[in-house]
Amino acid sequence: MIAILGWGSLIWKPGDLQYKGPWKTGGPLLPLEFTRITSDRPLNVVLDLVNGVECSTRFAWSTQSNLADTVQDLKNREGTTEDHIGYVDLQHDQSSIQKYPAQINVDEVIRRWCKSHQITAAVWTAIPPNFSDKLGVEFSVDAAVRYLKQLPKAAQDSALEYMTKTPIEIQTPLRRRVSMEWAA
Repeated sequence: MIAILGWGSLIWKPGDLQYKGPWKTGGPLLPLEFTRITSDRPLNVVLDLVNGVECSTRFAWSTQSNLADTVQDLKNREGTTEDHIGYVDLQHDQSSIQKYPAQINVDEVIRRWCKSHQITAAVWTAIPPNFSDKLGVEFSVDAAVRYLKQLPKAAQDSALEYMTKTPIEIQTPLRRRVSMEWAA
């Protein structure tokens, strides 16, 4: 079986992603933070090896029986390139680590998780953070809050809605701070 790992909009807005059953809790613990800025949304949660904190992810079963098809399926849903889809294939002892050597710890965590759950392969979105590249400042919770506060109301509302819809187990420093500041 091939697991699709998720932690953001993939869970509540899967689009044409081919999967079966509900998203399950108990996925591997991965370093996540809201450090990706896109034209659609000011802050997206992504794997972030520098600023991310370990969060429990979710997973669903791909209806595809072939790993390459699952990678293609997730690539299409994410509107990205194959270079931004991570995978491990225990059956053939392969992974995307050659593309993402800095993610060696992520690869090892997902391999262990797959082995412990008797899962033959897993895929995930590996689109990198870009907060610093987009804004020209290093990411920090304070910098992200300042960024959110200066956004037009529609963009700010979009970011807050995204954070609200993100699974509750994705508790990052930024999400906790935003919850406190915008709850008042």
